[in-house]
Amino acid sequence: MFIKKLIFCLYICSLGINCSSQDSSTNKDSITILSWNIQMLPRAYGAFSKYLRKKQKKRLPEIIKFLNKEDFEIIVLQEVFDLRTIKKLKNELKVAYPYIQLPIKKGIGIQLSNGILIASKVPLQYIDHVTFAKPEGNEKMAQKGCVLVQCNWGNQPLLIGGTHLNSRSQETRRNQYKTISSKIIKPYISDSIPFFLAGDMNTSFKSRYFAEMMTEFKLYCPILSDKNPYTYSSKNSWNGKNYNVWIDFILENENEKIQVLNQFIIRPKMILKNKKIDLADHYGIALKIALN
Repeated sequence: MFIKKLIFCLYICSLGINCSSQDSSTNKDSITILSWNIQMLPRAYGAFSKYLRKKQKKRLPEIIKFLNKEDFEIIVLQEVFDLRTIKKLKNELKVAYPYIQLPIKKGIGIQLSNGILIASKVPLQYIDHVTFAKPEGNEKMAQKGCVLVQCNWGNQPLLIGGTHLNSRSQETRRNQYKTISSKIIKPYISDSIPFFLAGDMNTSFKSRYFAEMMTEFKLYCPILSDKNPYTYSSKNSWNGKNYNVWIDFILENENEKIQVLNQFIIRPKMILKNKKIDLADHYGIALKIALN
């Protein structure tokens, strides 16, 4: 562990020297990070399950259009499983977000990637990733886990993790909390580097399990001021009635080098066959921060 931390610290120092002037957008006073589960399930398997047929081909161009026009600096997307979707996102976001960490998949075969795509306006560097053990239910088809990247904003390194936890089993999520904590958070977190963990946690803010998750992560959840503080909502056109939860988060380590300015929900929509629909079954969560 000591050697791993030493190598990482030397790497961070080198980036502080070499990367601070690589992108003019780092001169901004604040940055906004977006986390969004965009429901891009594999279209190739759509013939076998209605669950996988979610108008991906129609929604994707509108998602790309929305991301390109909005003023985010870093976006962390979940459920980016479809290969054609990955290619299209990479090609059509590259002007606004030229630096992309693509979904990670080990080996060959029918199993899908981790579904996490991170795109940025400043250079990204892959740091580490972990794949969860013992997936449950239909999630056995994906290599879900947590990926960690690093970027420099001015002279300040930022660490950003992206993840997507199990949707079916709390016991499985409990094991995933521990995996992220031991393999991603503890080896890399420090007082000198702001650390963010973004993704679909499938853990409701109002449930007793949220406190358990936060105790394991030892991170902080910024305040969300919204009349409808739900990222998975019955008002969303893809969802059923009477189920409203905040399960998508951007957690941080309360680092003195940053100041949280705002946290808010995005609810982009489109028109399909003269009907207004949401761009995904989850709303996105965005965190605006300033560097001290």
